[in-house]
Amino acid sequence: MNYLQLYKANPRILSLGMMLVFFSSFGQTFVVSLYIPDFMEAFGISASGFSSLYALATLSSAATLIYVGKKIDHIPLKRFALFVVSGIFLACLLAAASWNLVVLFFGIYTLRLFGQGLLMHTAMTTMSRYFTRARGKALSIAALGFPMGEAVFPVLVASSIGLFGWRETLVFSAILIGTVLVPFTVASLSRIRRERIFEGQSDAEARQASEQEQSQRLWKQREVFRTPWFYIFAPTVFLVGFLQTNLFFFQTFIAEEKGWSTEWMAGSITAYAASSIVMSMIAGPLIDRFSARRLFPFILLPLAAGLVVLSIGTHPVTTPLYWLLVGFTGGMNSPVTSSLYAEIFGTRSLGTVRSLFTFVMVVSTALGPVAYSFFLDRGASFNQIHYVVMGVIVVNMLFILLRMRNPLR
Repeated sequence: MNYLQLYKANPRILSLGMMLVFFSSFGQTFVVSLYIPDFMEAFGISASGFSSLYALATLSSAATLIYVGKKIDHIPLKRFALFVVSGIFLACLLAAASWNLVVLFFGIYTLRLFGQGLLMHTAMTTMSRYFTRARGKALSIAALGFPMGEAVFPVLVASSIGLFGWRETLVFSAILIGTVLVPFTVASLSRIRRERIFEGQSDAEARQASEQEQSQRLWKQREVFRTPWFYIFAPTVFLVGFLQTNLFFFQTFIAEEKGWSTEWMAGSITAYAASSIVMSMIAGPLIDRFSARRLFPFILLPLAAGLVVLSIGTHPVTTPLYWLLVGFTGGMNSPVTSSLYAEIFGTRSLGTVRSLFTFVMVVSTALGPVAYSFFLDRGASFNQIHYVVMGVIVVNMLFILLRMRNPLR
């Protein structure tokens, strides 16, 4: 089935996946960072102080995600999804009502937990579990919510903060979630329970897939942690989150070091959004044809090429080219990794498995700015840092290619 046929056959569940990812933007760094100047002014906190608070809140959300994320394997999807969308609704209200740093901490903690963590986790776990033959395409459709959020919410949130204030903007965000996402989730899942997912399978093939799932092994997180697969996959998951967070977080500083204007750097990010959408749509059919396992070793290759361009380039045309290449990794990452976990560990314990790797990703986003700042404060340049990173990427890719031939050793 092509994308159009797949979507026409399963509009509700695919739209739900896309909407959950789209609304995860409220807990992503590219939206939360827009509030930072107002948080610092309102609570009299320094930049380093807020960075520490933000890192601690993110790490705490990652630790919580390990325990909450696996519940999707044992709780009906409708109940779990309603818990998650209600959580991001309440997180916006809690952050809006912050009257001291303790409450602000819990506001950011819940935004990160339910936004960056559980909304993405719910969407991708659901797509991987419900679809088998067209899993790659389903994941790619859901993943489109992320670049859509990057295109829409920063402009809306920044404009709203300027016009109305940060507290009001968080309340508006909660209202949007309560009036759009919550009823959409309820309506979608109510219908999905009465319908069979269609992806070009016969009734016999669908029954066989269901029987195969019931016969799959039930994994515990400590068992996943002990497998060689965890150590093959985790470094790439960490590096993607680590690098993409830093490239966005330090974009103005990179522009300053290169002699480019901040406006040019920010405008060039549209190349990232465009290439991530294109690559996400390309990745789906490739996964369904060749498997995520065969594509996984090369996820970081475009990002490494982007760092090469960034490091050796000085002309302003370098900027959109660099973001274009980084976007290829961004678009490929989520569909490939989410499908990979289902291929290796099965779908019966997918929430348990995926929450462990999501924990790795969230931790990487918390540690990224801290690690970069450590080396920058000691006189390293972005080019020097990125040369080291490129070496790590190459070593990691070779390690994956060698170990995936015989992972049980």
